Amino acid sequence: MRRICLLFLSAALCSGAEPASKPPQPGSSVPNFTARDTEGRTVSLNDYREKKAIVVVIIGTECPVSNLYVVTLSDMYKKYSDKGVQFLAINSNVHDTFKEVVAHAKERNIPYPVLKDEDQSAADALGAVRTPEAFLLDNTRTIRYHGRIDDQYGVTYRRATPSKTELKDALDELLAGKPVTVTQSKLEGCFIGRNKKSAK
Repeated sequence: MRRICLLFLSAALCSGAEPASKPPQPGSSVPNFTARDTEGRTVSLNDYREKKAIVVVIIGTECPVSNLYVVTLSDMYKKYSDKGVQFLAINSNVHDTFKEVVAHAKERNIPYPVLKDEDQSAADALGAVRTPEAFLLDNTRTIRYHGRIDDQYGVTYRRATPSKTELKDALDELLAGKPVTVTQSKLEGCFIGRNKKSAK
């Protein structure tokens, strides 16, 4: 039986089982990776080399914080997709099956590609540890921002509106050709369910 959402969140947040992979640093380059989208097609990060920016968000089907941000990210996609920005959602949880990832994307009407990272190579390439976790890459696959989406939702709070919008601000600055002012922010959410071989 699948774990109840709140129990999973509590265990994920309170345990010290965070993978030992080094957190990504803004300014570092992300190696290419491939994963299956919800149509079963193989998608590569290199497929989007012509885009001005790529927003990658690590998600999970059960994580409450991740699910709260589905609408926020869909609204951002509608605003920025015509400006040369590619949005990608990646599910790297070992406990989320491909079928469940497909159903989750359809139920929540996610309008951009959702990828199932079955071998966790995408999470490893990014150094991702949580859901939700956002990465803003420029057209050279260099990380320009890494962290939360904004401060509207967290483990113990929900605000009517965010007071800080780090991902949006970083994206606006990148598209305007300006240096990104805030390049990292604190993450809240669930730890990615890792394969034993990946949790070194």
